[in-house]
Amino acid sequence: MVASLRLRSLLVVAAAALSMMACQADTDLGKPGCHLLKALPDGGATNVIVAELSAGKDFLSFGSVECEDLICVLDQDAVADVLAQATANPAVLADPATGYCSHACAQGNTTGCTPQFEDLQNDPPLVMSCRPLVLDDATIAEICKDPVKCQEYFNNSRSAFFCARGGDGGT
Repeated sequence: MVASLRLRSLLVVAAAALSMMACQADTDLGKPGCHLLKALPDGGATNVIVAELSAGKDFLSFGSVECEDLICVLDQDAVADVLAQATANPAVLADPATGYCSHACAQGNTTGCTPQFEDLQNDPPLVMSCRPLVLDDATIAEICKDPVKCQEYFNNSRSAFFCARGGDGGT
């Protein structure tokens, strides 16, 4: 009887723990604060700084350790905001550029880009869609015929499509 009661209590606690885990974020998609990186000639990486950003362009960075999929995006609308801040405060130009976590997605997918991190899906300006942020798939396939170049340029991601905010095209 006591063992049965303990077992039942243990099952209730386990069920409660599992239901709480089910409510937690599945991914870090949309999580802010990842660093945009660029390759160094020696094969290492360094931060992209705000002064290196260009208006009207999306930025995609592979290797951002702050993100589960190692992919960090700074969309063109966010770039405009960062550059406006730099106009008001030129010291910002020397700061590392940061974006938000993303992942590759399938063209036409309408469900794979719902931000999971801290209920960001409920904030309309933070809605994401699956859109091209790099070269078209045919060009990527051509470059990736050389595995070394594929790793260097795309971290072996062979998709032009990533989850991102705003815009209807990428650069």
